[in-house]
Amino acid sequence: MKYFSIVLLAVASLIAPNLLQAKERPLRNSVLRNVKIEDLSHRQRYRHAMVSQPTRRGERAQQFEIRHGDCGRSSGWDDCSTDRGRVEMKERPKNAFSKPGQGVWYGYSILIPNDFVSLGRANTLLGQVKAEGWSMPMWHITYNDSPYLQWADGQKCRIGPMASWKGRWIDVTIYAHYGHQGQARYFQLFKDGKLICQRKTPFMPAEFRNKRPKLGLKYGIYNSFVSRYLAQKGRTPAAARAFAQSHEDGTSRSPSPTPFEYDWGVALPTHVIYYDEFRAGARREDVDVKLLEARGVPPVN
Repeated sequence: MKYFSIVLLAVASLIAPNLLQAKERPLRNSVLRNVKIEDLSHRQRYRHAMVSQPTRRGERAQQFEIRHGDCGRSSGWDDCSTDRGRVEMKERPKNAFSKPGQGVWYGYSILIPNDFVSLGRANTLLGQVKAEGWSMPMWHITYNDSPYLQWADGQKCRIGPMASWKGRWIDVTIYAHYGHQGQARYFQLFKDGKLICQRKTPFMPAEFRNKRPKLGLKYGIYNSFVSRYLAQKGRTPAAARAFAQSHEDGTSRSPSPTPFEYDWGVALPTHVIYYDEFRAGARREDVDVKLLEARGVPPVN
């Protein structure tokens, strides 16, 4: 049985095995290394930090931060010209634990501060799994005015009001099966131990039925279509207005693909999100923060 613990030290990753106490049934630990900041992330120094407060358990938690104008680019993609910004950690190597045709449990704690401002019709993703070469995530969790979980085929599950996610540590446990048949369930999302989303049908695209896609978990902060927020809260610059008018046929999904080139009279709110106790494994009891805490299993640290 494989068991993975994700711990990030600054930007580079270096983690020690999370050993169980002697009373626990021993597991063969497999430590995931080389988890790093997403290549497209902005480059500001404050983007990611290990902090001593606040923490869910143990001595340190991960802090992610993104401000107005923070965007990045890499070969083949540019967030700055596609109405986006992000700072994310990603699963490396791909398929390390998110494996096509198999199920995996993810467990972590998340703290969304009380001063978190929703981007409204824009999107703030705090967790997703992507398949290489496929635009839509296999699943992702969006926190805006009406938070929801969405799968690759567009089906959604509402996960409760934004207020219920803010101001305290929340333990999240997710089961995802990346197969196409033969399973009683393909997805489950638990919030503080309560099942709030479940799917009993496959969510992987049919095109992957005879392929082995490269899958990777990402978490942190990913904001998309941010010009929608800027246009709603501020004034649309003339250049952005001209762009929108030239794409009235519906080919554009936002007021401007390059929102940070203009003065909208307002700025995007700063987002700071905290994560702690990130694990992935073959069983719920290996990753569920509350279950591990109740058994006295040491924190990730």
